Parts: sequence; structure tokens; C-alpha cells
Amino acid sequence: MTRVRILALTTAAVLLEVLPLVAAHGHQHQDASMDMKSEVPPPQVQDSETAQTYWRLSEHAAAMYWHIGLEVLAWIFILPVGVLTAPFTAPISANMIRCNA
Repeated sequence: MTRVRILALTTAAVLLEVLPLVAAHGHQHQDASMDMKSEVPPPQVQDSETAQTYWRLSEHAAAMYWHIGLEVLAWIFILPVGVLTAPFTAPISANMIRCNA
């Protein structure tokens, strides 16, 4: 590979890595004034007896169980077979990526 191609691929990889951070923080500074003296009320904290976790959201429970099942399938069964069998490494790695996505 030439140096230009390596530099282009490295730059593209870095930009793709930084893109989610930029997209996540894109709407924070919409006004031009940077007045740090303004009073911002503290966020309201709800006191509850039970902890607020994802497991308490019943509408997403099935998705969480499917996610856990696919992760176990990928990391415990598919990955070791792919590592141990050299001719099938690429197809098995592709199946593991599919399971993790």
C-alpha cells in the first residue's frame, strides 16, 4: 500500500470513530451567549423505593433477553469454533458480527 492510501484510510477511520461523539453533542450550544453567571435550577431527582433499571421496563424485556441470548451464542459458541477452525474463520467471524449487531 502506498503512504497516501494508508493515510487516507487512517483519516477515514479516525473521522468515523469521532462522528458519534460529534453527533451526540451537536445541539448543546445553540445560543451565541456563553453567560456562565445565569442561574440554572438543579435537576429534579425523584425519590423512589425501588431502583430505576432497564429490567423494570416491561415493554423492553423481550429485547433484552434476545440481546443476552445472542451475545451468549456469539461469544461462547460461534467465536471458539471460528478460532479453532482455520478454513472457516472468515465466514464464522461474519456470523458473529451479525449476532452482535
